[in-house]
Amino acid sequence: MNRRHFLRGLGAATLALPMLEAFRPGRAEAAATAPRLLVYYLPNGRRPEWWVPSAGGGLTFPGPAAALQPFAGRALSLVGLDNTAARQSPGAAHAMGTATVMTGTTIPDLGGLQNSISLDQIVANHHGQTTRFASLQWSAGEPGPCDVGGASCAYTQSISWADVGSPLIPTIDPAAAFDRLFRSSTDGLSGAEGELRQRSLGSVLDSVLDDATALQKRLGAADRERLDEYFTALEELEKSLAPASGPACEVPSDGPGGPLSYPDRVRAFHELIRLAFQCDQTRVLSFMIEFGLSGRSHDFIDAAGGHHALSHFGTAEQQTRLQRLETWHAEQIAHLLDLLVNTEDAAGGTLLDNTLVLVIPSMGAGSNHDHAQNCPLLFGAQELVATTGGQLGYGGAKSLANLHATLLAGFGIPGTFGATGAIFGDDGNEVLPGILV
Repeated sequence: MNRRHFLRGLGAATLALPMLEAFRPGRAEAAATAPRLLVYYLPNGRRPEWWVPSAGGGLTFPGPAAALQPFAGRALSLVGLDNTAARQSPGAAHAMGTATVMTGTTIPDLGGLQNSISLDQIVANHHGQTTRFASLQWSAGEPGPCDVGGASCAYTQSISWADVGSPLIPTIDPAAAFDRLFRSSTDGLSGAEGELRQRSLGSVLDSVLDDATALQKRLGAADRERLDEYFTALEELEKSLAPASGPACEVPSDGPGGPLSYPDRVRAFHELIRLAFQCDQTRVLSFMIEFGLSGRSHDFIDAAGGHHALSHFGTAEQQTRLQRLETWHAEQIAHLLDLLVNTEDAAGGTLLDNTLVLVIPSMGAGSNHDHAQNCPLLFGAQELVATTGGQLGYGGAKSLANLHATLLAGFGIPGTFGATGAIFGDDGNEVLPGILV
């Protein structure tokens, strides 16, 4: 299978494979399993008039987002959530918006990395332990300007945070992502060489584990806690070295090649997202179609000019180019949703049936850095979330962190993960009505 076949739809053959009953859980077991979580991030905000659907007898997407219309009956539109953490952070708007959109935590200053755990990582800590990868982070972006004012590049290039000061920087090469998924971390080696590489890694892990176990007996309580975290990391690495497998999943013989054009790279990551879920390699994944403050020029859709500059359009022509760009983004989301809805899940139904897709922009309108009017979309996972074509409006009166607190409740995750006793972030203190079923 060559790269062209991969880009045309790598899963065409696997889609036609019969789902094996031996791998299909009973109804009770399937119902008790939390859905997957996919976070799909969009940079530089969204123009509400091009993005937010009208409601009344179902959702109707505006022209630039019309590609999402086939999925209107599987969506829940949320309008006007206030990312208070971004507004209260003193740094530059794009760095603060991107960094806090999944953590809900104010970044008090730009000295070092100061953030908190993100929603996807809390879900991964509770529901990601049965797969090879507790979570994955991918992006089709490329490193660029990291925002003004001395903000760390981590603030624009990561939405997933394992903890304070621990950003999870995405993999930006789909070939590297494919190798990690399906070649068992053997650096692309196969056959006898691959087996030798894998055995050598296993031997190193065994040696390190023996040394760490012996050391643990001589440590104090605080150091033992740190060593426990190290053991956890070792266990995750060990799982990642195991051969890739999954229910009714045929591992592709080849993956995306390089270098790929940007549009092809986005589509390649979409195929990989579908495969990662179909092959049960992870249940939690975040994807940034571009990094925060993206200055990419989308010449391939006649939208020349850096994206960030276009979001602050000064002329009618620049506004038209921005509309083309946001239209293309909606088309990419629709492409991924189409892959998920047309791939059967071993648990029954389709991948979209059993995956909650959170599409979240870095802010509202990018022209004025409107953090108070963020408008996410939710798709799929109808047994968990009321993604049946409705809309809930908040007018900036509810914190975005409350959405994350609500989703934690839906995933059955109790506890307080925010500051000063908040369920999540700075002010995620309530379960918003109407979101969960």
